[in-house]
Amino acid sequence: MTLSDISIRRPVLATVMIGTLVVFGLAAYGDIGVDLFPNVEFPIVTVTAVYPGADPESVETKVLEKLEEAVGSVGGIDFMQGTAQENVATMVVQFQLGVSPDQAAQDIRDRIAAIQSELPPDLEAPVVQKFDIGAAPVINLAIGGPLPARELTRLADDVVKARLQTLQDVGSVELVGDQEREFHVWLHPDGLEQYGLAAADVLQAIAAQNVEIPGGRLETGTRELTVKTRGQVHTAEQIGQLIIPTPSGPPIRVRDVATVEDGAEERRSIATLDGEPAVALIVRKQSGTNTVEVAHRIHKAVEELRAELPAGVVLAIPI
Repeated sequence: MTLSDISIRRPVLATVMIGTLVVFGLAAYGDIGVDLFPNVEFPIVTVTAVYPGADPESVETKVLEKLEEAVGSVGGIDFMQGTAQENVATMVVQFQLGVSPDQAAQDIRDRIAAIQSELPPDLEAPVVQKFDIGAAPVINLAIGGPLPARELTRLADDVVKARLQTLQDVGSVELVGDQEREFHVWLHPDGLEQYGLAAADVLQAIAAQNVEIPGGRLETGTRELTVKTRGQVHTAEQIGQLIIPTPSGPPIRVRDVATVEDGAEERRSIATLDGEPAVALIVRKQSGTNTVEVAHRIHKAVEELRAELPAGVVLAIPI
């Protein structure tokens, strides 16, 4: 007996069944997640290797070709493309359907680890990531105002980013257009020649004396104190007072052969708000979480943060 026959002969039973389905549907409606894309995993893995100060040709011959040889031995590859740019080598490896992205990424990590000794010593560790459509940015923010770039960066990093990262299901927050504090040491060629020094001598002196190392422990009766040697410099004046060792003669300080400036790092990215320099924040959610709910939490947090920022500083959500 088919469902249609039962519904015709027993209309009351059919009505009760339909009503039950409607009640359960209404009860579950509030818990149904809303997302922009389905949770789908593509068998695509990316490899990024940063080689500071290298030109594209050096990146290709010393890094990219070796990575391609190693990764090419992984089974199940359908397509592979490498790109050599200044300071960085990138690879996109697409596997055949049915290959596990997690296993593919692990196989690539193993192959790269096996040739680590063949890569340049100052190459940063290659980053292997599987392509995750759920890790796409959820929302972009911008903070701007009549403040120096370094101060805007501090607010974006220490205030806004720190708050957003505590929100539920927020994965990461990336800054664009930021400029961190950085000391610039401008060497004087005449001064170096006068004292018979090279730029490497100044660099070595700063690196050797700008450290904080453990100093052991100190026992006083029933208490034990941890001792730390404080040797880090925090101002331009302190850097200028560092001594450059020489075989003979009076002590030579950094300020004698260089000018030290308390400034900001070189801008490698740019963000603007209403045509003025700003710092952008790219917010990504955790994989598999609800995009709409995360966006609602971010909007609520932005309203609270606006009340905590200094006068004149704007935290906006560009359209």
